[in-house]
Amino acid sequence: MTFSFRPLALPDDAALLHSWIANDHAAFWGMPDASQDQILAEYEQLANTDDYQVLLGLQEGEERFLIELYDPATSPLSGRYAYVSGDRGLHFLSPKVQESQSGFTLDAMTAAVKHAFDDPSVERIIVEPDIRNKAIHALNARVGFQVIAPVQLLEHDGSIKDALLSVLTRTDFEQATGVVSAATYLSPQRWETANRHVLAKALGEFSHERLLDPAGHGHGEFSVHKENHRYLFSARRYQLNHWVVDPESLRHEVYATGQWTPADIDVLDFVTLFQTELTLSAAQLPTYLEELSSTLTSHCYKQLHSQSTSTQLAQFAGTAAQSFQRIESSMTEGHPCFVANNGRLGLGRSDYLRFAPETGSAVRLGWAAAHRSRAQFNSIDSQDYESLLASELSPADRERFERVLSQTLVGTGLEASDYLLLPVHPWQWENRLSITFANDIARKQLVWLGTASEQYQAQQSIRTFFNVDRPEGHYVKTAMSILNMGFMRGLSAEYMKVTPAINQWLGELFNSDPVLRSQPVALLREIAAVGYRNPQFEAATNAAAAQRKMLAALWRESPIGMLNDGERLATMASLLHVDAQGGSFAAALIRSSGVAPEKWLRQYLDAYLIPLVHCLAAYDLVFMPHGENVIMVLKDGLVERVLLKDLGEEIAVLSDRVELPEQIRRVRTGGDPVLSVFTDIFDSFFRFLAPLLDGEGLVPESSFWAIVAESLLSYRAEHPQFAEYFDQLGLFAETFPLSCLNRLQLRNNQQMLDLSDQSGGLLYAGDLENPLAAAVVPSR
Repeated sequence: MTFSFRPLALPDDAALLHSWIANDHAAFWGMPDASQDQILAEYEQLANTDDYQVLLGLQEGEERFLIELYDPATSPLSGRYAYVSGDRGLHFLSPKVQESQSGFTLDAMTAAVKHAFDDPSVERIIVEPDIRNKAIHALNARVGFQVIAPVQLLEHDGSIKDALLSVLTRTDFEQATGVVSAATYLSPQRWETANRHVLAKALGEFSHERLLDPAGHGHGEFSVHKENHRYLFSARRYQLNHWVVDPESLRHEVYATGQWTPADIDVLDFVTLFQTELTLSAAQLPTYLEELSSTLTSHCYKQLHSQSTSTQLAQFAGTAAQSFQRIESSMTEGHPCFVANNGRLGLGRSDYLRFAPETGSAVRLGWAAAHRSRAQFNSIDSQDYESLLASELSPADRERFERVLSQTLVGTGLEASDYLLLPVHPWQWENRLSITFANDIARKQLVWLGTASEQYQAQQSIRTFFNVDRPEGHYVKTAMSILNMGFMRGLSAEYMKVTPAINQWLGELFNSDPVLRSQPVALLREIAAVGYRNPQFEAATNAAAAQRKMLAALWRESPIGMLNDGERLATMASLLHVDAQGGSFAAALIRSSGVAPEKWLRQYLDAYLIPLVHCLAAYDLVFMPHGENVIMVLKDGLVERVLLKDLGEEIAVLSDRVELPEQIRRVRTGGDPVLSVFTDIFDSFFRFLAPLLDGEGLVPESSFWAIVAESLLSYRAEHPQFAEYFDQLGLFAETFPLSCLNRLQLRNNQQMLDLSDQSGGLLYAGDLENPLAAAVVPSR
């Protein structure tokens, strides 16, 4: 059957609607006794509802059925299920007169769903029919809908509807019906935009790292040439050799038959052409191209679904947890330095929609039972295994898991009490553990228990989850064996063994240090961890092998319980977010605060930079303070304080000046302390933030660095007992070494660094002029 659709026309269609709705056949629509005028009034109201469509399905020009498409976020479903950007609600009504035609209802429903999916922004379709409507449940199942749960919904007339919530993905629809919708977020226009964005970043970052040396043509015009290709572009240059390339200015031209002719903007072609200049080996190039392709694909998705402006995000609508996670899923850029920053090799299309942080999807974590002969639980002193499980699993989940475990062990001679329970990323179990650790599963060393009931949202780090059902609950970090930005994103059982002890020591240090106690900074401690070891793979590999990092989990404190009235949260990475209109989140926060931009910046530096410098001056203690490892606590747009996280794997003590418990001596690494400021803070974050504020006319770049200098000198003056160590850092030196992150990924995108000797594997490309050396410190 062939169907078409037209919008509802009122009042002309009122009589038709009345004949279809005001009868017992349509009783579940709740208007069996309504008059034509009442139905007209109802649909006039729907016609005036934002993002609500009422359509008539036509067969050979004749009206045969009704569909309604709506935004679940503004419907009675709002707040009742885990909404994901790209969800579209569907109501479907096939009049009784049509049902005598064999197969009509299924064909009509299939056509209705395909019509909804023909909108490329629609990723899932949501239905919530009355739970008593068995006929529509069966029809939904036939086109691929998956039942989620019963749900009670408040209707517009004040009544309560007992509904059955079901969800349909494009993949499930295709598998159930064989019907394919050609609509996709990978359109030619979005692909072109993504290529321009990534190529502009590539030109900027590869020039920053001195892999490319663009020729200047005056007035901000530059080009790079190779063979018969040239790429021309406009760019602004800032301190720290920072390039901001205008994506719209990019032109690719090819010289042939005596003239230059326009060619496609394609970042994969560009990287292949400049393979030698980028130091890419023949072995590394294909994988790097895969990572770039994935990054481009992610950018296309974000173009379609990241609709909130920076100003809207800075309004922090909803609860603290809701606005926090909305910001987390709205960010359109990964790590600011890496060009291929959304590689995520190993994820398929359906995996991407389920697990990528930008989709905002809700995930139920899997759980496994691991035999204690191979698994180890460790925690800070105030935490124990039983109390942790009591806080992380509902009684019903715990009882169900223990029942599954007991049943699985029947006849094996093994005891359920000899097992530890741990959360597992669903993708990890399905794609890696169920095959790689099959020996362990067959011998009941490892038992799959199913999924727990609470829902989590992936954070920007993709393998870390925030509890959206119970925001005060712990973050959960899991192993996920995908390749992203130069590392397999596993989790080492060996590292998990001492992670809580590192966090306990660090927490005690912060509590005992009088300066840190007075600073607007706190820790999100990793309070417990479980690691699982496979002796066969350990015998066959070295410590860096991916197989040793396949199954572990840790629990981290949530920031929600640390908030005071009116406070909101955002990761520091969001400061660099730029919306589709070119507005940055940092600028939106400053404008919403109502204070002078310079004052806003000083308060931010007092919370972020000064505590990090104090830890360095007082203890030779360094963090990995990139944007995703720092959470800002904000009030009225101002940074009240910051929370540092990802501590167990990221901190280091660079000298013998501080005494360490024997258990955590691995954190004493040696290395150049000043690089933690110059590289991790100045070059990897401030290099991007300063131009954003300059470009929006808030803080000139020179003033930005002058305020940074003033903040540092104020710390030195206020804490003379650390002045000697502060001076030894050389923060005002004329230059500092340029440590190159992309060069590391280009050298080895499987294992960018040996985590046991990170400083020893760094790559440098000369020196950068230190903007603090020439900074003129303003007076307050």
